Formats: sequence, C-alpha cells, structure tokens
Amino acid sequence: MDEQEQEQGAAVVESVGGRERTGEGSGAGQGQEQEQELTALRAALLRAYPRAVPELVGGGSVGEMLASLEGAMAAWDRVAAAVAGATASVERPPVVPAGAAPAAAIDPERLPATEKIRRGLLGRRG
Repeated sequence: MDEQEQEQGAAVVESVGGRERTGEGSGAGQGQEQEQELTALRAALLRAYPRAVPELVGGGSVGEMLASLEGAMAAWDRVAAAVAGATASVERPPVVPAGAAPAAAIDPERLPATEKIRRGLLGRRG
C-alpha cells in the first residue's frame, strides 16, 4: 500500500471505533460488539479500497484485517495484470469481404437499341 492508502486505512479504523485497541467493553456483550465493529470495519475497508478482493478481506482483529487487505489488493492487481496481458495478445482476424455481389438481372426489353447492338458485337468477338 502506498502512503495515501495507509492514511485512508487509518482514517477508516478511527471512524469505525477501534475498541480493541482501547480495551473498552466487558463480558458477553464485548464479543458481539467486537464482531459488529469488525464487520463494520470490513465494510468500510471494502468501500475505501475497491481494488481489494472482498473474499480475501477478513480477520479476528483490526491488525489481521488490515494485513489481509494488503494481500487482497495484491491479488486483484495480479489478476488485472494477467487479464490485461491475455487480451493484449489476442489477435483479431482481418476483415475480408464475403464475396462479390451477385450480378443484377437485366431486362433486355428495357435496354436501348445501341446497348443491345454493343452487347451483341462483344459476344461475337470474345
């Protein structure tokens, strides 16, 4: 992660709360509260870092979640690079016309007399 992304991550952790670091809460409610906070942190991290693979972001503490975030972003970058390389190497076949257009049927009754004579003379020569 670069410096700007680390600052964003710190802001996300601060906005979610971070009771784990301060040690607040006690008893049975603490585990449920911590789980809710971690779920909220995960959601905030995924919004802040859209490049991260969501399935790879997780953990039982803030530190674990931040560590998994770095790996999730690296996985996204590897897949994006592989896809970009694969699409760049695909060559498209050249576009070739399907063939000559069929000859239009000509009605000899509609041709002028000079054209009929010209065609008749061409037929005898060739």
